[in-house]
Parts: sequence; structure tokens; C-alpha cells
Amino acid sequence: MSWIVDLLKAFGGVCRTAALDATMWTVQGSQITVNLKDVPELQKPGGAVFLKGGALRTPVLVVKRPDDGYLCVENRCTHMGRKLDPEPDGTTLRCCSVSHSTFDYQGNELTGPAKGPIRVYPSQQVGSDLVISLE
Repeated sequence: MSWIVDLLKAFGGVCRTAALDATMWTVQGSQITVNLKDVPELQKPGGAVFLKGGALRTPVLVVKRPDDGYLCVENRCTHMGRKLDPEPDGTTLRCCSVSHSTFDYQGNELTGPAKGPIRVYPSQQVGSDLVISLE
């Protein structure tokens, strides 16, 4: 029965990763700041959230990497514009559509009908904040 639910979610483009409440992050100019101590999803490797709305033109997916860093990408598959989820392997992202295009953590398309790489944003941890550059 769960495979039916998974299939319906794929048709609808529904991901596992939840949106982070807009009160938990800010945008100033071309930088996003996320207060990491308030985001339990980003405390463990493979944890993820996405940012949308406000001053953002496109949503951003933030993933806690296994190497203790963070991956920040434009949360839009280059095939049909669906959102992305991190895969349990800790090295790839997967589109939340039926086609399931996959991408590595450098943004390169690995499988599926995606039409090219996804955009990766540079980021750095500054104290308890994650600062993401949109330039």
C-alpha cells in the first residue's frame, strides 16, 4: 500500500523535505542567514529544509552534508521545475517527480530527464549562523 502513496506523491511532486518557517531565516541583499541552533533538521547529516517566499525569487534547499558542511542549491529540478530531496546515501539529490532525476552535490545531473545541472550556492557557517550567497 505504501508504494501507491509514494507513486501518488511522485505524480504530485510532493517531497519529504519541509519548508522552514520564514521567521527562522532572513534575506539581506544577496545573502540568506539561517540561525542553525533553531533548526533541528540541520543538526544531523542528511537533514534538510527548504526556504521559500519573502524576498527569494526561487526556493533554496539546504542539506546538512556528511562532512559537517552544508549544501545549498536552487530547489528546482531542471526537467519540470519540481522540488528536490536529499537521498539517504548522503551524496545525491533526487527530484520529487515521477522521473526522479538525480544530481550530485556539485549540482551535476546524474540520471533522468533533467536538462542540465542545478545551481549550487556557496555558503559558510559563521558562529551559529549559516550564510548563503545567492550571487
